[in-house]
Amino acid sequence: MSSARRAALLLCVALLAVFAVPASAHPGSGISTIIGTPYDGKLRTFNLYVAPHVPTRTPVPLLLVLHGLFIDPATQEASSGLDAVADKEDVAVAYPAGLDGSWNAGTCCGPSGTRRVDDVGFLARVVQIVAQVRPIDLNRVYIAGFSNGGMMALRAACERPDVFAAAASVAGTLQVPCRGRVPLSTLLINGQRDTTVPYAGTSYSQFLHTALTPVPTAVRRLATRSGCVAVRTRSSYRHVTSTYRGCAHGAALSLVTAPRLGHHWPEMDKDRVDGEELVWSFLRARRRQPIR
Repeated sequence: MSSARRAALLLCVALLAVFAVPASAHPGSGISTIIGTPYDGKLRTFNLYVAPHVPTRTPVPLLLVLHGLFIDPATQEASSGLDAVADKEDVAVAYPAGLDGSWNAGTCCGPSGTRRVDDVGFLARVVQIVAQVRPIDLNRVYIAGFSNGGMMALRAACERPDVFAAAASVAGTLQVPCRGRVPLSTLLINGQRDTTVPYAGTSYSQFLHTALTPVPTAVRRLATRSGCVAVRTRSSYRHVTSTYRGCAHGAALSLVTAPRLGHHWPEMDKDRVDGEELVWSFLRARRRQPIR
């Protein structure tokens, strides 16, 4: 057998079954495992972090965390601080990998956007796989992401409310129309010093090669989807929180605007904004909306 045919055979074998490989152990905490699965003709992977004391037989919440453009899952895992939240709150956390480091969030971004990769379907598949390997509370499946990952989290919530109970976007915006009848629970965290995904949007991004939706426009679009009719604004020296009221069927919508925040995951020591705390405190109370 030629080396080329042998390599092709090995690839076919790899694509036939889900595999899991221990990735790393966190001192004093849990273990990350790399899990791979075939999807849409490609081998897709994600890192699954399970805290050390998570019950093995009791269903627990699942949080998917999506990396930014050309950032790998391990880097996103390290920068987001959400493993520490998982340790305290008994949550399973999955860090999926976008093809070529990118996500198809609509008009953005990178190779996945250009090729129209079915990332929404892949993320639903991640949830399905995790539910097969450990008990998951399917009414408490959440998705969050940074930058291109934040855009993707919002798209996934828009298109699969039957899977995701709520979404959080950090330094992202909404790049799809988000039409539908099911109300959504969404959180956006954006910095006014962000020049990569500008708060005011842009008609064309030289870096991302697309127009970017202004954050206020994205929030209005989400408010319309969820039937929100009023907003209350609360200010502190760190950020401004706009909380929408009157959303249908218990849905929620919040925008956190940080005047001094640029394009990075917010850190308490550096930005006086605790990204992981804001994300989880919003998501944790949400439950999947019934599909009517």
